[in-house]
Amino acid sequence: MNARRRTKLDGLPSRVYIRRNSYFWVRNTDEKWIKLCRVEEGETRMLERLTIEKRKVEADGLEGSMSRLVKVYIEQFKGGYAESFRDEWERRGAQCRTAFQNYDIAQVDAGVIEDFLIAEWSDKPATQTAMKGWLSAFFSWAVRRRHATANPCREVKVSKPKGRDVYIPHAHFVAIRDALSVYRYKRMKDGQEVEVEAKVPTGPEMQVFVDLCYLTCQRSTDIRELRWSQVDELAGVIRFKPTKTAKSTGQAVDWPITPEIARVLRRAKTVARGAKVRTLTADDYVVVNRQGKPKTAAACREAWRDALERAKLGDKDYVVKDIRAKALTDAKRAGYDIEALQVAGAHADRATTEGYIKQRDVPLSTVKLTLPAA
Repeated sequence: MNARRRTKLDGLPSRVYIRRNSYFWVRNTDEKWIKLCRVEEGETRMLERLTIEKRKVEADGLEGSMSRLVKVYIEQFKGGYAESFRDEWERRGAQCRTAFQNYDIAQVDAGVIEDFLIAEWSDKPATQTAMKGWLSAFFSWAVRRRHATANPCREVKVSKPKGRDVYIPHAHFVAIRDALSVYRYKRMKDGQEVEVEAKVPTGPEMQVFVDLCYLTCQRSTDIRELRWSQVDELAGVIRFKPTKTAKSTGQAVDWPITPEIARVLRRAKTVARGAKVRTLTADDYVVVNRQGKPKTAAACREAWRDALERAKLGDKDYVVKDIRAKALTDAKRAGYDIEALQVAGAHADRATTEGYIKQRDVPLSTVKLTLPAA
């Protein structure tokens, strides 16, 4: 509840009110009501407590209301996000807290936000879009709670990310997949330098992740958030309901459990047992880390980048999301028609599927010309 403007003088200090026979101070940094003391304890005691609370704010340095409100917003809403995305969402909030630490929320206008996005991610339009979305949701909440009068993000324009046309060749895909599991280094043995192969601790779960992304043609987010309750072995299908379309088209797809997918799922259970997960239940995630927790987007990105370096492909612009594009493109080249691919990709619009494939499947011209005679 926000501090209300007084309608008549009552002799109390600014932002101090009486509620339920107690004195309360509404902290100006985050509008939180701080109980000072009971009314019967007297105004002297109230003023002493008010001084103490104000000194606490001053001791926090120059942190403004923007930073404090972002903290309140994170604590209030982080529980509503899937565990596999929660860390990423909180990380974005922490970046906003750091950037706007010295600002009051009234000082943060469209220009300040635009400068923040450009200064931090001038060459990363996708990250700009994601951070603008985070801030826009925050300001929408702030307006509803009367901490702000308008959402300045509405006036901010960010560059639209370019459509990706990257295709991972088979040889590179296999090299990256192998590098997820092992790495090689050189050491001295009997006076000679020899190459030694060692296992990557996160390799097994990352290979399960990559294999399912490719074999099911689904988004990496839906593979990370896949639960055993969606694996219907009796019906022989994995039931996908993509999170990206959950609030729009609600498009879903049942994916058949092929023998190859069945082998990957058996490996996933082995990984879970190795992570000392309790007896698997329907609510457990299929792809888990060494602690039995769902893999986060950040962890998958980091493991993928490390594998690129080990495979000596660090100069290539391959990202995790390109696995799905490769899978759909390979399916097209294998002879599947666009209708089948639309179902596989859980796309409500055929044009989405066509655009997805055309960006990576470069056509071969059949036109052959000769120079004209004089």
